[in-house]
Amino acid sequence: MSLSPRDPESIGGYTLVDRLGSGGMGVVYLGRSDSGRQVAVKLVHPAYALDEEFRTRFRQEVAAARRVSGAFTAPVVDADPDAPQPWMATLYVPGRSLADIVAQDGPLRGSSLRVLALGLVEALRDIHRVGMVHRDLKPSNVLMAEDGPRVIDFGISYAVDNEALTLTGRLIGTPPFMSPEQFAAPREVTGASDVFSLGSLLVYAATGSRPFDGSSPYLTGYQVMYEPPALDGVAEPLRSIAERCLDKDPATRPELGELRDLLRTLPDTEGPAAPAAPMSPGPSGSAATTHQVSRARPEASDAAHEGTAAVADGTGAGRGDRGSGDGRAGRGSRRRVLVGLVAALAVTGLSVVAVRAASDLGSAPSPTGPTSTSPGSTAPASVTLPPKNVPWDYQIGGAYPPAAGVRVVSRSYESAPAPGLYNICNINAYQAESDQESDWDADLLLRDADGKVVHDTDWDEAVLDIRTAAKRERIAARLATWIDACAAKGYQAVEPDNYDSFTRFPSYLKAAQAEALMKLLAAHAHGKGLAVAQKNTVELVSDRASVGLDFAIAEECAEYDECGAYADAFDDNVLVVEYTKKGLTMACATWSGTLSVVRRDEEVVPEGADGFLRETC
Repeated sequence: MSLSPRDPESIGGYTLVDRLGSGGMGVVYLGRSDSGRQVAVKLVHPAYALDEEFRTRFRQEVAAARRVSGAFTAPVVDADPDAPQPWMATLYVPGRSLADIVAQDGPLRGSSLRVLALGLVEALRDIHRVGMVHRDLKPSNVLMAEDGPRVIDFGISYAVDNEALTLTGRLIGTPPFMSPEQFAAPREVTGASDVFSLGSLLVYAATGSRPFDGSSPYLTGYQVMYEPPALDGVAEPLRSIAERCLDKDPATRPELGELRDLLRTLPDTEGPAAPAAPMSPGPSGSAATTHQVSRARPEASDAAHEGTAAVADGTGAGRGDRGSGDGRAGRGSRRRVLVGLVAALAVTGLSVVAVRAASDLGSAPSPTGPTSTSPGSTAPASVTLPPKNVPWDYQIGGAYPPAAGVRVVSRSYESAPAPGLYNICNINAYQAESDQESDWDADLLLRDADGKVVHDTDWDEAVLDIRTAAKRERIAARLATWIDACAAKGYQAVEPDNYDSFTRFPSYLKAAQAEALMKLLAAHAHGKGLAVAQKNTVELVSDRASVGLDFAIAEECAEYDECGAYADAFDDNVLVVEYTKKGLTMACATWSGTLSVVRRDEEVVPEGADGFLRETC
């Protein structure tokens, strides 16, 4: 990925020649020393450089990586954790990540799988022998070099004799590859936790599926703690080995020495793959969801499955979409309890091999935005995308004259677009507002076992029943009339709201159902010449191209450390809405030169109304 004008020319004396990847915590560059040695330079985002706890964690990463040496880890060659923007340089390992290989080439077989498994056991041995636990072993943290795998990113490694990292009670990791004890007792994790993660990683490598794969980070965490792993398609002897690694009790998992002996029984030659079990939805009321992962939806859902929740109080911190309609209240942050899951899923992970969904266009935005898309995009040529990194406003709670300099505005479909600007039309696509509930056919409203309409009680909205293709088609037909009205009024894009309803009603709705409806809406909108925004729903950013989504509107993505996932998936075409001073500060410090950022009041009321607030960087 080419450097952009906003990237530095050098860091710590290393000339930067390419951008290898980016994430919520920072950027990784390919650098070259004066002697020509290639290194991977990890540069922390400015906002986290001001966070003393993060600096402590970064210092620990540097110290941990310097202590670890071995054939299957990437050594640290230089670092400055006390710089204004902390950075660390490791030896550059040419090769794709395991995540990329499985996504692009399919699961590993035979000797490839055996070499991976034994190499990772040796890497964990080298890590554990110096008193470290990696705590974030996942496919994107494994690089596949010609002579075997390399484990990278010690960003959340835990020194057994160091409790500084967990004094706040935050849990850190990537939910599909975390162990139960990382959720339940983060200060007490041992090397057995890495063995659990290795079991999940090997299942993914062998099948392309995760053994724990909920539709949100919270559901995935519940599965890790309480449900058996999904091992469909895992052939023997790996299946039995994985079952032992994935035991909920750390004491019963194999030690690394025994595990090495077990993994030596893996075949050197490629045998027939075990048949995959047919996919079926989980039972009503269960946190389970389909575990099969297609090659089009790789473990890049590191971004999709990493999440943030409240700290040690049993309350999950999530965000719901805000609604549409002039004068209608907006939506503040949601705090929900998920069946007693006491978890804080704080995200780290600067993957050297992070991949953006599309290349950086590297040009200043035009007044109306680009009309053609980058190679990774699916928007038709007739669709105009919003300009990037410009002043914008979020007016879905009531329209008012935009401030000077504003280039983009989102409004309710009931409002007229703002003359001369790029206008986005907000529609409530997955829920029915209280004053419109009676307008929907009764059978299109989601109902519980007693036949009562299921409501989003936070906003007094009925949830639409998207569980069958026939109902989705009827819902889409009604919503198409709203999209047509948007086009007729002169809007350039549509914003289907409440895409993430399935995360709030997991006993009824599934991610695949939400995506199926969105595909219908996107196809219709594109046919009308409208671009389509993905509203929130970071869980599904890896599927945005196949669904037909062109850019993103992300609420509180800086507050919850999700902006990087949206930026990577949508090639920086992201409109950020923050609702707190802290969120705006973080967004401005990290993303003001890349994304479009605004802070609004939580009710998104029009100018002149009580409580109105609008701030920018």
